[in-house]
Amino acid sequence: MMGVLIASLTLAATQPVAELPVENEIEVVGKRLRNWSGSWKLRKGALVCKTRRSTGDKAIDAIGCDAIRACLTPHIAKWQAINDADVPREQAQQQFDALMRNNGVYDCIFAEREARIASLVVERRSKRS
Repeated sequence: MMGVLIASLTLAATQPVAELPVENEIEVVGKRLRNWSGSWKLRKGALVCKTRRSTGDKAIDAIGCDAIRACLTPHIAKWQAINDADVPREQAQQQFDALMRNNGVYDCIFAEREARIASLVVERRSKRS
């Protein structure tokens, strides 16, 4: 009896565990990324992005800044012009917000994050195979 129990436990341990569907993994990574926060600024005409609150996973953290870089970089000249203008800080912030909104930067960041999350999940799945 004991031999049968050990054999069945051994067999169960060697059976492959079914992977979660890709959609579930994408959702899990997306939820983790929602806990990420970062900040960005222009420094000498270059976009600098830093993680302020990490997810605990460097690859997921990188998605946050990478998406921001991909979407803001094309607008650096306009952003620099706003920074260089001699206007009150509040007005500069309003101009920056308008730049982001009117050029679809927020939508771009969301789409970039989604694409990069899916890519990371696929990459990790292929490494497990």
